[in-house]
Amino acid sequence: MIGMMYLVLTALLAMNISKDVLNAFVQINRGLGRTSDVLTAKAQATLDGLANYPEKEKAAPFLAKAQDVDKLGNELIDYIELLKARVMACSMSGNPEPDDATIAQFQTDMGGKKVAIALQAKDADGKLIITKLDENQNNTTLLIGPDPRNPHDKAWSAVELKNKLIAYRDALKATKVTNISGQEISLGADIIASLDSAFTFNDELDPDGLVEKWETNKFFHTPLAAVIATMSKIETDVLNAKTSVMSYYAASINATDMKFSDITAAAVPLNGFVLRGGEYKMEVYLAAFNKTSNTKLYVSGSYDGETPPTMQAGGRPGGSPVATSGPDGKCIYTTSVGSMSIGPHGYTGYIGYMKDGQEMFVPWVAPPFYVGEPSLVVSPVNMMVLYRNIPNPVEIAVPGVPKGDVRVSCSNGSLSGPDGSGVYQVTPGSGGECDISVSATVNGQGVSMPPRKFKVKNLPTPIPRFGGITPMVSKATAGELGAPAVLASFPEDFVFQGLKADVTGFELIIMKSGGIPVVSQHGGSNVPGDKRSAMGSLKKGDRVAFTEIKCSLSDGRTITLPNLTVTVK
Repeated sequence: MIGMMYLVLTALLAMNISKDVLNAFVQINRGLGRTSDVLTAKAQATLDGLANYPEKEKAAPFLAKAQDVDKLGNELIDYIELLKARVMACSMSGNPEPDDATIAQFQTDMGGKKVAIALQAKDADGKLIITKLDENQNNTTLLIGPDPRNPHDKAWSAVELKNKLIAYRDALKATKVTNISGQEISLGADIIASLDSAFTFNDELDPDGLVEKWETNKFFHTPLAAVIATMSKIETDVLNAKTSVMSYYAASINATDMKFSDITAAAVPLNGFVLRGGEYKMEVYLAAFNKTSNTKLYVSGSYDGETPPTMQAGGRPGGSPVATSGPDGKCIYTTSVGSMSIGPHGYTGYIGYMKDGQEMFVPWVAPPFYVGEPSLVVSPVNMMVLYRNIPNPVEIAVPGVPKGDVRVSCSNGSLSGPDGSGVYQVTPGSGGECDISVSATVNGQGVSMPPRKFKVKNLPTPIPRFGGITPMVSKATAGELGAPAVLASFPEDFVFQGLKADVTGFELIIMKSGGIPVVSQHGGSNVPGDKRSAMGSLKKGDRVAFTEIKCSLSDGRTITLPNLTVTVK
């Protein structure tokens, strides 16, 4: 919030500077001073914690680095405090190059006190009072020089301040610690990014929207109150960077160790598919893990079959990790099984974790899982019918079990197959029922399924046909009686197609009104030409009948079909 107020008030400098605005900078500067005190105390607490760490040998390299960072930051803070004293001396004395005695009036003993600015006649903390808060000429000469486009780089200039800040940033980014295991630890990417963000000195826009250098934008013709507040803001950035780096290294003492912060109950199935009547097995045990650990999952191989291979300890994975741990500390591996064959499969690999700065690997073997075809089983109980003495195609599969591990048998009939699609041909015999039994090998053991019972029926009676005349047609014209043969076919909605229904003989009766019926016997299905001519000359009211129609079927039977009787209309 203090930083936001600083940005807003800096923008107001393009306007007439009122006493209220200047006083706001005074309050911001005091707030920044309190923030600096908090950060300084935090840095000291980090040093104390490292000095009193129980494992002193382990903490020693981190303590030494924290002390170096602390010293680096304190030296830069001392420089900024002296620069603030010089700026005050310039403004109060009206001399851009005050002598040492004048500067000394505005210096502190660096024993924890800071240079103060105030509007009041006296400062409550007993610090030297600065009253010329709107003075901007002499500090501009000290910090920038006469040409705002090319700020000078003399001692105690804004350019020198910027260069020291850049050197401080780069020195922090380059810090490293070598722990007692010989592992080199550098700053994390987030810390590096925060340092780059805090100490970026790009060109900025002036109140008129023109581009100017960072030094000019911050300090050219800027009132003393704003200059001091700006430098106090820079001090807080320096302290914040110092404490962030120190805290990072303090937290890295055990960063390379594997810590177990959580436990869970792991339930691992030993068989991925179980048939009713079979046996299910699983291993249940306590598993310790760390939600914040960066573990990596490596898949080294796969296997087929129900017996997993043995993985030896001490191995190392090849290739890259397939997954890293998520927020819950667990690695999730997902893969497609579309190209896998039907049956049991599994995977082997390693899980990697950090210990003493080195990645360690633990082998793992996943229990087998079973790949099966998607299946839907719908059993219409009242329509489970097989037709006697013909091959009935039946698809039989046990979900999750390879076709080669499925065995099928039937009662009251014969069985052949399966073909490549898993289809069997069941040919029932003379009985009224047929039981189909299935057994399968699951997890190395034979499992029998309850038999499925089917009703056995004869093929339905075919429908005789003479041209367009069927048993359902009672009248026809003489011209419709010229078909060459008597035929037979199964009903259109019958589930089997291509079955034999051949007419092998029939009796033809031609009855003219008032005449004697002419009866003839014929073998095969063809109607002789003279009979077709006689039927073609019939008159209205005459009748024709096809009786004793014999039909040979695919199931080996020869049956008599219904009569065809028609009246000429």
